[in-house]
Amino acid sequence: MTTKIKEKKRKILRIIFGTLSFSTALFVFQACYGTPEDFGMDVEIKGYVKSKVTNQPIPGIKVSLENQPQYELTDSEGMFKIYTSKDSSYKVMFEDIDSTTNGSFLPKDTVISIIDDTTFLNVALDAK
Repeated sequence: MTTKIKEKKRKILRIIFGTLSFSTALFVFQACYGTPEDFGMDVEIKGYVKSKVTNQPIPGIKVSLENQPQYELTDSEGMFKIYTSKDSSYKVMFEDIDSTTNGSFLPKDTVISIIDDTTFLNVALDAK
């Protein structure tokens, strides 16, 4: 009987150590490489914001989605990129929050329908 008890203890210890080893490996992977994407549950909305008058890119424009806290600012080339959960349509809002840098541009809203996982927008803003 003692050999059966020892064998059961070994099995239990193998299961415990195996589980801990696997969990440790996953933790190290996540710590090194970050969390994985949620496999198609997100969409990417990206685009280019320029001045309607000068046709030049506008940096520092706040790009946000209605009813969502996240936002992006356009870079020096007027580009932006937002990832969000998949939905059928989005209201994308463009707002000049720093008129000392850009001059003054009127806010603009647009509603888009998502067909693919990536949508590209070309937006031209009017000056005030």
